[in-house]
Amino acid sequence: MNSKNIDKNTSLICNDNNNKLILQIKNDTNEVIKSTYQIDPNYIQFFFSLKGSSNVAFNMPHCRVQIDAYNSYLVFFKNTPMNLYFDINPNSNLIAILININHFHNLFNVEDKEMAIFNTLKGDQPIITPKVINSEIANHLEQIIDNKISKSLQPLFLRGKIYEILSLYFNDEVNADIEQCPFIPNSTDVSKYKRVKEIITKNMINPPALEDLAAEVGLNIKKLKEGFKDHYGMPVFTYLYHYKMEYARNLLDENQQNINEIASDVGYSSATHFIAAFKRKFGITPKQYSLHKLSNIE
Repeated sequence: MNSKNIDKNTSLICNDNNNKLILQIKNDTNEVIKSTYQIDPNYIQFFFSLKGSSNVAFNMPHCRVQIDAYNSYLVFFKNTPMNLYFDINPNSNLIAILININHFHNLFNVEDKEMAIFNTLKGDQPIITPKVINSEIANHLEQIIDNKISKSLQPLFLRGKIYEILSLYFNDEVNADIEQCPFIPNSTDVSKYKRVKEIITKNMINPPALEDLAAEVGLNIKKLKEGFKDHYGMPVFTYLYHYKMEYARNLLDENQQNINEIASDVGYSSATHFIAAFKRKFGITPKQYSLHKLSNIE
């Protein structure tokens, strides 16, 4: 596995005999950081965004994903050497965990359904699957970044953290056998799913019901629900919930509104309900988030 054009803000945290690799790209500037990384064929790739948003392209500019905060992508291209192109937006933090597929297989029972994704993969169709990460995964990722473990114990510590992250990642996988690439050119259905996303985010305070959304974009409800989930990795209103929370977090970052105002801006009539929803997403209350951010600034 070779590196190329690695920006000074990129950290190679772990390289375990080319079996496992952890890469962090952090951008605390006001400009987009571009980095490139080369990997050998048959590496399963996990990309986690802890802050801000990043774009990752795989060999070709059109095959790219945008990863927003507290979201991830699992990526696998069979038998394909890979150039990874990173565009890291300002104030963003992206973690990549790259694992040789043979080593990855050894972590699981070969009969597990998660393994079937990779063992039965045919042709050149890649796997590019989005997933929202929970607070436990985020905590383990942050422990990797902030660890103060002695150098002699680093391999053991990092190996354990990777295993914990993978266990949590696959444990609540509802539909682990999806083989999809969301970059389908000239796809009418994909454009309709994107239109639904635009409608609900534009009208997040009072979004249309599923029946109205389906009618507006010309899909039946079943196809809308299943297709949207396949494309974005979650149901329509779960997507809207995560969008609202990220929107609210951005408002907290601006520090110009109180909790009641922010709750109203994202469609909550009760600040109590908003606080509970925010804590469910990020593991802390809006007040705790603001205090933590302030302490980091100081």
